[in-house]
Amino acid sequence: MTDKSFFIKTDTTTSFLSFIFHERSNMRYLLIALAGAIIQFAIFKILYPYPDFISDSYSYIDTNLYNMKVNLWPIGYSKFLALVHLFTSSHVFLVALQYMISTIALLYFFYSVLYLYGLSKNNAILLHVFLFFNPMFLYLANCVLSDTLFGAISLTLFTQYLWMYRQPRLSNIVFQALLIGTAFVLRYTAIYYPLVSIVAIMISGYKLPVKLVGMVMPWLLIIPFIVYTQQQTKKITGTAEFSVFGGWQIANNALYMYDYIQVDSTKLPEGTLELDRLARQYFKAVPPEKRVLSEIQGTFFIKVPNAILKPYMAMRYQGGYDAPSGFKAWGMVSPVYKAYGTYLIKHYPFAFMRHYMWLNTQNYFIPYPEKFGSYNIGMREVWDPAKVWFNLKSNDITLVPSIEFQGYVFFLYPLFFMVLNIYFIFLLGYFLFSGYLKYNSHTLNAAIITVSAFLLINFGFSVFATPVVLRYQIVPMILLVYFSLLLTERLLVLMDETPKTS
Repeated sequence: MTDKSFFIKTDTTTSFLSFIFHERSNMRYLLIALAGAIIQFAIFKILYPYPDFISDSYSYIDTNLYNMKVNLWPIGYSKFLALVHLFTSSHVFLVALQYMISTIALLYFFYSVLYLYGLSKNNAILLHVFLFFNPMFLYLANCVLSDTLFGAISLTLFTQYLWMYRQPRLSNIVFQALLIGTAFVLRYTAIYYPLVSIVAIMISGYKLPVKLVGMVMPWLLIIPFIVYTQQQTKKITGTAEFSVFGGWQIANNALYMYDYIQVDSTKLPEGTLELDRLARQYFKAVPPEKRVLSEIQGTFFIKVPNAILKPYMAMRYQGGYDAPSGFKAWGMVSPVYKAYGTYLIKHYPFAFMRHYMWLNTQNYFIPYPEKFGSYNIGMREVWDPAKVWFNLKSNDITLVPSIEFQGYVFFLYPLFFMVLNIYFIFLLGYFLFSGYLKYNSHTLNAAIITVSAFLLINFGFSVFATPVVLRYQIVPMILLVYFSLLLTERLLVLMDETPKTS
């Protein structure tokens, strides 16, 4: 009888380092990846001599220029920029460093999955090409944004879970907690990472006391940062808020359904009546054809200047135009937005699901290219903070391709992400309902459960709480590519073996 507990994998009797450096094919992968990275980076910087900026980029820089202890976004990436700046103000060095960090994380993931689970030669080549000859990682590293660092840490974290199933060492527990804490100070999205950690640790081979310690450890790093952020925000705005932007996001999300509900203004939370009056006026004055909410995926009322939230802020706060004043203004109205948005969502949940969550669900499967749509938000100049921080001679920047060229490069990526999701769901469903899961090893099933939990929680968080853009879905895309290849191979093996054992 054929042993169906077998799944395609490599010989793990050799050490991980020997697997990389002593096996000819694996060493060839490494050399090609490194040579490819150097050549691609050199060509890319000829085409794009300057980094790519959006409004968030200047927020990170302003945090350092004004010595701010808190801002709209977590201060972790600003600290990274400050650390690099101690050695050099070169923007080329910054981009090179970000691309190097990304490449190292991709190499760690690539060799780990080959070592622990393996792939056929053809699929290993496909994965290698996707990871190391993909313009997505170059364009992302060229952005003055936290995405490259956050993605590298997130991918390393997931890889640690895979190692944890093979080698349940205490160091893996500690390392995953440190990674989650670091990811959180880079982007608040990591707030759901401890939930993924609970799933991963529960199905690992640790004893119960160690599992409990592993689940608690990330919070020992996250909670102090939350308290610190709240205290610093209170000093500026008068309210101890963890995320100033969070209040804006909640109000924005709730306003997507405003045109379809009847709000009883007599029952609104204290202090939100004026905001509701402004919302009524906006929806009455602006015709539907001039407020097509789907055109700005998930952030219409944050980005459009006359769409309720920014006019209300201007009414409530008159201050300067520098970064600290801007943060204070956003922070002072954020509690009102949070109370108002939370009230609407709680009292009209079905309308919220229909008019915001359903729209964001569609956005999730075909994510908005956003930053990848055009270079430098369509401008051939940078704002003054970038000029000062990177010691540029002028605000003018140059590039060889057109500003819109990267939009053509990324044209098919959202569709590719949708196809990956559909295909992975099909594979997962087939394994579940065919009974094939019982033939897998524990480590393979643990990996399947973990990646499924990660993708599901990421989906829920993305649909409910945050704008869905392509750069936020890069790590899920990487995991979908690998596990789609792996499960396809596994399924073909099982389907081929089944007739032989019948």
